[in-house]
Amino acid sequence: MRILKIYEAILFLLMALVADEAFGQQAYPFAIDYYPMIAYDSNKVKHAESINNFDFFNQKWAQLLQQGQGQINIVHIGGSHVQADFFSGRVREHFQNFEGEMNAGRGFVFPYRLAKTNAPDGYYFSYSGSWESCRNVERNKECSFGIGGISAYTIDTTASLTLIMDSDMEHDFSFTQVSIFHSIDARSFEIKSCSPWVDSIVTDSFKGLSRVYLNRKVDSLDLYFEKTDTNQYFFQLFGMNVSNDDPGFIYHNIGINGASTSSFLRSKYFKSELEVLQPDLVIFALGINDASGPNFDGVRFVKNYDSLVRWVYEVNPQAAILFVSNTDSYLRRRYLNRNGVEVQQLMYQLAAKHQAAVWDQFEVMGGSNSIVKWQKYHLAQADRVHFTRQGYYLFGDLLFDALVRDFGSHLEKGASKFFTDVVKP
Repeated sequence: MRILKIYEAILFLLMALVADEAFGQQAYPFAIDYYPMIAYDSNKVKHAESINNFDFFNQKWAQLLQQGQGQINIVHIGGSHVQADFFSGRVREHFQNFEGEMNAGRGFVFPYRLAKTNAPDGYYFSYSGSWESCRNVERNKECSFGIGGISAYTIDTTASLTLIMDSDMEHDFSFTQVSIFHSIDARSFEIKSCSPWVDSIVTDSFKGLSRVYLNRKVDSLDLYFEKTDTNQYFFQLFGMNVSNDDPGFIYHNIGINGASTSSFLRSKYFKSELEVLQPDLVIFALGINDASGPNFDGVRFVKNYDSLVRWVYEVNPQAAILFVSNTDSYLRRRYLNRNGVEVQQLMYQLAAKHQAAVWDQFEVMGGSNSIVKWQKYHLAQADRVHFTRQGYYLFGDLLFDALVRDFGSHLEKGASKFFTDVVKP
């Protein structure tokens, strides 16, 4: 049965790739809308080296198909293009629909509306009590952050949070475990829950989290914060990781409006929380805010990314890293931002330096000044920086298409050995 499943996956993907070459269309895994400015032939994962960590990622993907076991974690880090989750959510949808239901959970979540900023679809938080918030782009505040680049803080002993998964979404994001990232010391309130489905709450001070274990799948979780000692006077939340026990993909969107590479270097607990997420693929899509003005410093940009990449490899030396070049954009709606070309070149340099890969979003969308055409087709907003929901969906379709074709190439390279092994006497 396992051999048949992987055989079918290889055969289907290879046939689709051949069909693409023959008919010049997007045959698998879905139809991508055609627009004249998009460089569809350039829509691929471009590897700096012939052998890199994408082999580990693609092999784990193949094993998931073959064995129907295990989970794959993808962490997508960026600014406003990622926070809203239209782009990353589209990629999540494609991964979790790949070869049937492959939904291992929603991944990273945060009560963004508590922080008075936009929140992704798919879940929401209700809350009570008095809360304050902080984001890694707020330089005037001294705050602690985790990988999410955002935190919520309360000294209110009546404060509570309830996480609710949206039942109207295509996927059922019911969960059996929640890892809560938060400050843990003698001054912190303890996490409690009234839910009858909670088996236990286990706090790990070394990893900076509390794990809530549930005895069944649920679509909501209520939390409150109890003062159990006179020294305790606050609770600080950095985010949550929501998962279940099913095999499949978990796609974490980590985005903060206005964030740059230096913003995430402010995250004290970035590495420790990334280790909990166990990344198999990290997609770095930071750069649009680094390069948003005339004083863009390419040397500093590379050094910042060197630090972020080092954190990833310290957590998982076999993690695949994909650098995403900037979208084309304008400054103050009137002036073409010419830094996009420099960022594009630097992304290739970073990929070569760190044995990573590039998805050249800048080239794929049409290159310099192409955002005007995206605006013409109602795919970009009037500010010529951000995109409409349909524009972000299109980027999600294109990115997943590039990743699945890279996976197909990986299978193609190993197909002859696989088929030889199958027919051995």
